[in-house]
Amino acid sequence: MSAADIVLEGGRVVTMAGPDAEAVAVGGGRVAAVGSVADVRPLIGPGTEVVDLGGRMLMPGIHDAHLHPLSGGVVLGRPTLDYLRLDKPAFLDALRGLIAREPDRARDDWMAVDLWDATAMPEQPTRADLDALPTERPLLVVALDGHIAVANSRALELAGVAAGTADPPGGVILRDAAGEPTGILHDTAIALLEHEMPEHSAEQDAASLRAAHEELVRSGVTSYMDASAFEPELAAVAALSDAGGLLVRPSAAVTIMPEQAEDPDAMLARLDGLREAYARPDVTVRTAKFFLDGVIEHPTQTAAMLEPYLVQAADGGWVPGEEAGPTYFPQPVLDRAVTALDAAGWQVHVHAIGDRATRSALDAFAAARERNGASGLRHTIAHVQVLHPDDTGRFAALDVLADLQLQWAQRDPYTLDHLRPYLGEERWRRVYPARSLEAAGALLCGGSDWPVDPLVPFKQISGAVLRGAVGGEEPLHPEEAIPLRSALEMHTRNSAFQLHQEQLTGRIAPGLAADLAVLDRDLLAVPAEEIAGTRVLLTTVGGTVVHRAA
Repeated sequence: MSAADIVLEGGRVVTMAGPDAEAVAVGGGRVAAVGSVADVRPLIGPGTEVVDLGGRMLMPGIHDAHLHPLSGGVVLGRPTLDYLRLDKPAFLDALRGLIAREPDRARDDWMAVDLWDATAMPEQPTRADLDALPTERPLLVVALDGHIAVANSRALELAGVAAGTADPPGGVILRDAAGEPTGILHDTAIALLEHEMPEHSAEQDAASLRAAHEELVRSGVTSYMDASAFEPELAAVAALSDAGGLLVRPSAAVTIMPEQAEDPDAMLARLDGLREAYARPDVTVRTAKFFLDGVIEHPTQTAAMLEPYLVQAADGGWVPGEEAGPTYFPQPVLDRAVTALDAAGWQVHVHAIGDRATRSALDAFAAARERNGASGLRHTIAHVQVLHPDDTGRFAALDVLADLQLQWAQRDPYTLDHLRPYLGEERWRRVYPARSLEAAGALLCGGSDWPVDPLVPFKQISGAVLRGAVGGEEPLHPEEAIPLRSALEMHTRNSAFQLHQEQLTGRIAPGLAADLAVLDRDLLAVPAEEIAGTRVLLTTVGGTVVHRAA
């Protein structure tokens, strides 16, 4: 056997393919051997790099099965509010500071600000608040979840958003008592303004995507699913591939808008055309994406619920209101679209936050199965923030995967202040039901949703295990915690399965690609509270070192 290119030895190798080992040999981009130090030492030759793990942990690279990489790369170069929880005065002060950093920009230069935590203030800012800021530039501030934004009057004017503008499919323009836009926009209504901004070239987007890849490999991510790809995202990843600039293995889920789903034949023709134009040997385009609802936290409340959100009555109690969240895809339209995609061999990836949205997705997958039979395409529902108990077992029954973001499973202002009172205790107890899904046979996968959240994969893993029980904090529904090895499987072999990569990556076994991450600690030996702070010291993709910590 030829000498290895790299041998990593002297630590805990969590293979996800069987028992733990203590050493790995890599040659020709693949895992050549796994086992004891004695097993791999014969593969050390004159040119072999030997890495002493020093008791640390080696694992398969993280497979981030739900994130937005181009947005993450763009945000790295744009002004942001950096996930800070700001009340309204602090929010406006922060915007003044960002405006002051760009004093020489022309009046028509758009200013887009990202990573606003819209839940942090009881009273939302309006265009009147933004109009009072010291700038005449069109200004759009987008929430970190991408489902709510606020714009000034100049931005609304340039986009032609006025009293007579209809809500776009899948979006809402909030209005005052006179019918005038307040400046607050939900979901696809945000795109009415974003379409007026100068377009980036594919080369500029490719540069942003390369910056995102550099962030990903620093975090140990070796494969990902772009969870909402439009043509710019596809063009960027294709351009980066053509330039030889990919650092990780990308897959893309092409977003289907509500009006596109109404004509399944045209929808499929569009998807086929995009795949033909932008898929590459190292870029996978096999998935279609539906946003069935928005987000659940107050004040947005665009997640689709089976029962209305609660509102506070005059006596201080909480009673059912009139709103249960919008439906972006009528069920017959969704059923036909998903059935057509399933028949044509397209995997379907669904954003569903509320229990009604998740039921709608499951109903559509059931309709596809009834018409087409079992396809094995690994259709997936992402987020599943609130799930009705009657639907828990349907994931396994329909072979539907659950892609969860369990860094959110903690007692914090989101779950306690902006969710609990508006759902009531019974529904609140069903938030992020990881263990219930796992016990019912569902395959759990993991994703960061970056840049909705910071890119910290080990916070996701920690959240799955601890449910926020860090530093003496009380966990959020501890009965829904899952074991550490299950959490690691979510983010490696299970997500590799979601990405149709299980014969290539997600495990450490001879013949599989050497997509590896060396951690600064052994997660199975340190206190669970230390998991979230894990750093990645070395990342390899196909045996090539793409990140090495100083």
